Amino acid sequence: MPIVQITVLAGRTVKQKRKIAQRVTDVLVEEAGTRREGITIAFHEVSKESYASGGILMADKEQK
Repeated sequence: MPIVQITVLAGRTVKQKRKIAQRVTDVLVEEAGTRREGITIAFHEVSKESYASGGILMADKEQK
């Protein structure tokens, strides 16, 4: 029973998350032989003020 946690910046649409969930599920079914019903996917949305890359907050990268 795989549990997949996906962390993304806030702002993705329900349509985008739906498509991501479907495609990730498809890959696990095809490549790992997992039953579709046993796959759980959780989206964790973080604000740009709560996410940093290369030591710089995403909120600060937008200002440059």
